[in-house]
Amino acid sequence: MGIKLWAAMAAAGGLALAASQAQATTFTGSWTLEYLNADPGLVLQVQPLNTNFNFSLAPNDPNTAQNEEIKNLNLFKIYTNEGTVNPEDDLTISPIKLTFNFTAPTPNSVDPINGTTSGYASSELFGFFQGGKLTWANGGVTQLHYGNGLTGLMTISVNGGEFNGGQWWGTDEGPSDALKVKATFDWDNDPVAVPEPATWALMIGGFGMAGATLRRRRAVAA
Repeated sequence: MGIKLWAAMAAAGGLALAASQAQATTFTGSWTLEYLNADPGLVLQVQPLNTNFNFSLAPNDPNTAQNEEIKNLNLFKIYTNEGTVNPEDDLTISPIKLTFNFTAPTPNSVDPINGTTSGYASSELFGFFQGGKLTWANGGVTQLHYGNGLTGLMTISVNGGEFNGGQWWGTDEGPSDALKVKATFDWDNDPVAVPEPATWALMIGGFGMAGATLRRRRAVAA
């Protein structure tokens, strides 16, 4: 096989590879939150910040400056309007569940993130401190397994923490002392896209060029 033929085939492969790498994986979806906002337990309020998400990532790790907003997506604020933590019921542990629903890419699967909320009361430095706290199971981490010609998975993590922390027998109630819950999206493995029709067209065209070169060589030899 001649040098020109190898060059044509290499060019076809290079074009196909470039087209495949230029593709971006688009993620769209929303989230839902299930929680108790009535006694017994600390009565919660939730203020959504971003109920939907839509971002595209090229097949590389998003640990870059332009993806900081993707790695730290504000989901919601959680707080209480209760002015005091009643030991008789507000210390009760209540369940909370955060579920991510991806509409693309499909098919996909992702486990919900379960957790608990409760009030707290502790004596420190001659004062009596009160507030609420959110704790996620498994450190607030879940994984998205995606299909549709893509391989690999993505790790999703959310933060917990305390909110409306007050002192001297009360809480600093209201949204001004809320806990902001953020989501971080991070690759474990790069997605690998199945070539789209344009990529196949480049490949076929390249092989056609290689075939034409071979025919011309044969014609000249004859």
